[in-house]
Amino acid sequence: MSAPALSLVVPVYNEELVLERSLDELCAFAEGLRIPFELVCVDDGSRDRSAAILAARAERDPRVRIERHAHNRGKGAAVRTGMLAARGARVVFLDADLSTPLEQTPALLAALETHDVALGNRRMSGAAVQRRQPWLRQTLGRGFTLLTRLLLASRVSDFTCGFKGFRRDAAQRIFSRSTLDGWAFDAELVAIAHAQRLSIAEVPVNWHHEDDSKVRVLHAIGSSLRDLVVIAVRRASGRYR
Repeated sequence: MSAPALSLVVPVYNEELVLERSLDELCAFAEGLRIPFELVCVDDGSRDRSAAILAARAERDPRVRIERHAHNRGKGAAVRTGMLAARGARVVFLDADLSTPLEQTPALLAALETHDVALGNRRMSGAAVQRRQPWLRQTLGRGFTLLTRLLLASRVSDFTCGFKGFRRDAAQRIFSRSTLDGWAFDAELVAIAHAQRLSIAEVPVNWHHEDDSKVRVLHAIGSSLRDLVVIAVRRASGRYR
């Protein structure tokens, strides 16, 4: 079987309320691109009906592939599993709730014509946020971005947007070196890309916040600060080269 032109990677954890609709939209949108594609869904130890929904979809559509974690390991782990399993020449990961509209995908793919990595950005000129995060999460997110830029000496202004694209060779180089499973995994991806001297484009995107009771904000912030130190140490020691 020949490799598809595009892989869409979706981490899934307890998404039964939105999963059927999202799968419908993803497949319909990808068909409209008129290129061979695959949808790689990673069930990160879901405890609801997500696994059953994915199995039923994969059974009737061979373009849908499923990877599974026996236990919940975190979004970073789910994305890494999917990205390393993806076979497409271009690989994009996005959230199961489609908080970034799929119509933004062609701009991300266009950026990959000239860059190794394309990062969705909710803060740069041309971006639009239809529904903002609660004040606490927005404030903590901005603080995380500022601290990350200082530690990594990076010009990237939005590390945590869940909409990122990669050329396949770049994805393999980055995700084979990534180790973090928590909220800071996005920052590690950028650190590795810098260490590998890969070119990075930031692409303005439209975005809307979806309520997510699965994220424990204060715990996520504490673990992310710890992980940022880990990233800085590994970067300084040359672990990401």
